[in-house]
Amino acid sequence: MPGTAVVTGAAGGLGRVLVERLGRAGYDVVGVDVVGTDRLLDVTDAAACRALADELRPSVWINNAGVLGAGDAATQPDDVVDRVIDVNLRGVVHATRAAVAAMRANGGGHVVQIASLASWVPVPGETVYAATKAGVLSFTLGLAAELRAQGVRDVELSAVCPDGMLTPMLTDVLDQDALALSFSAPRLVTPAQVAERVVEVLERPRLVACVPRWRGAQVRLLAAAPDAALRAAPLFWQQGLRNLQRVRAQTSLAERGASITTGRPSA
Repeated sequence: MPGTAVVTGAAGGLGRVLVERLGRAGYDVVGVDVVGTDRLLDVTDAAACRALADELRPSVWINNAGVLGAGDAATQPDDVVDRVIDVNLRGVVHATRAAVAAMRANGGGHVVQIASLASWVPVPGETVYAATKAGVLSFTLGLAAELRAQGVRDVELSAVCPDGMLTPMLTDVLDQDALALSFSAPRLVTPAQVAERVVEVLERPRLVACVPRWRGAQVRLLAAAPDAALRAAPLFWQQGLRNLQRVRAQTSLAERGASITTGRPSA
């Protein structure tokens, strides 16, 4: 039966949708974030992760907290690079270790990482972000193998890898052309699609699940031929930039419509 589920990065975007969807699935959901949730957690604090996991004894832990930090990896400010690495990779490592330890002591459970299709291929403009997501995937697969080698069968690990998703992580910085590759698919996935995939993985565990599945197959083929992926990157970039410009125009039209309807100026 569902027990307690912890969702990090739960104050908005995908995290908020995950909290709602897991609640409908019967879990007692505890959403955590650095602000905006009843329980606060900074995933970069290893001791705080352990304390929360020991207190709640979750049967499910979803590592969703993340930051983007789009830009030129060679010239980005040090503090931006450090923040992306700290939250997206170090935070996942801390939280996963804490959750796994608690689960091993309390009858098992399932840790799900919200990784990315960027785990597999080069993503110019989001290079540091993609590197952290590749690290999350590698860490998840390696730790799963370690647990199996130790005979641990009651703790599952999974990485759910979504394509570009229209959440505040992207919508707050739509003016940046560096985001182009996040828009290279014909359409973005929705938080509801990703949350549904997470529930599917909890019900029928698997190590890696992509959203959508066809894009997962595409990026894995590209990952098997890195030279070809590098050559193809400019083509995907141009396609993504066209899609990004369309989303910008649609967003501007929607904002103007909201302004006319409400009588308020658009932000």
